Amino acid sequence: MKGPEVHLSISFVCLLYVLKLAVAVSNPNNNGNLVLPNKNSTSLNTSFQILPTSPSSSNLYWPLESQSAIPNPDTNNILVLPPNTSTLTTGQISCSGRLYGRNFRLASCLQIYELMSADRGVRTFGQRGTGAYEAPLPFRYLSADGLCAIDISHAAGVVSDSVAPGDLREAARVLINICVQGKPSEGGLMTRLGVNGGLALRVVRYKPSVTCGLPNSGPPWITCAHILDNMPADSQRRVFGPEGWQNTSVPLPLSYTTAQRRCGLVVDGTEPGDVSDATDWYKVWAAANAVNYMCVHGAKRGVSVGLGERGLLYVELKDVAQPDTVANASIAIS
Repeated sequence: MKGPEVHLSISFVCLLYVLKLAVAVSNPNNNGNLVLPNKNSTSLNTSFQILPTSPSSSNLYWPLESQSAIPNPDTNNILVLPPNTSTLTTGQISCSGRLYGRNFRLASCLQIYELMSADRGVRTFGQRGTGAYEAPLPFRYLSADGLCAIDISHAAGVVSDSVAPGDLREAARVLINICVQGKPSEGGLMTRLGVNGGLALRVVRYKPSVTCGLPNSGPPWITCAHILDNMPADSQRRVFGPEGWQNTSVPLPLSYTTAQRRCGLVVDGTEPGDVSDATDWYKVWAAANAVNYMCVHGAKRGVSVGLGERGLLYVELKDVAQPDTVANASIAIS
């Protein structure tokens, strides 16, 4: 089965990864356990002034597993930032273990903070599929062990905004300092970021189900980043299944590749024969990000399993140029 080819543009957002790329290191048994660099919580300072937060249960937050826009916040609980930040003037913080996860591994979140760009040049961040932006949203940083994620998205009613990546890095540091290092350790959300206050950043727990392949089995990392920047990532429920089946909205097997035909992303069923299950593109995109950060960064192919309401779907990133390649690549991303 071969579907229509679609050619999409390369996003400048790759620079956000490349400026500070952290490579995962596997143990000698190659069992997927990743070794993180040692970090110390004293690297976070308390130079920010924050008013006490008391998030209301009536507030609406970006769902943990959804690309839905974040509603504009109330005017309470304002964080005042230092005067040297150019595009990050005020922000509202809410810590919530229920919404964003509990009992974080601090070293994992600090590793992402070190990975984030400190560039003070202003970049445009916008909802993917609505225009040409330097960074398509949603955008995710993930720790090498897959346990801590930093997500960037837009507020409700806002398609795009501009911000310096270095200011987002500072916002992440504040959330880690206040929420992750708080008692109890919780994830958190900061809204009203960017030149027009249209962006938001959150620190959340992620639970990967990823297995990495052998060393040097993976595709060039940059080619997979092109796919992740351009693939769908919305939260609409869809049925992934055989073409022609009733209710199937995404035919399987589905594959993405690049014009260079190196990185291939495959979505298919985990059981022999025809498989049908429901999920949304955001979860598929998040799983692909996990494979990219945990495996492809270390020059390994990888697979994430357990996707779908019945856990019958998987996502794989592999090198198309190597044996056992993508047989039915249906979408080419250039």
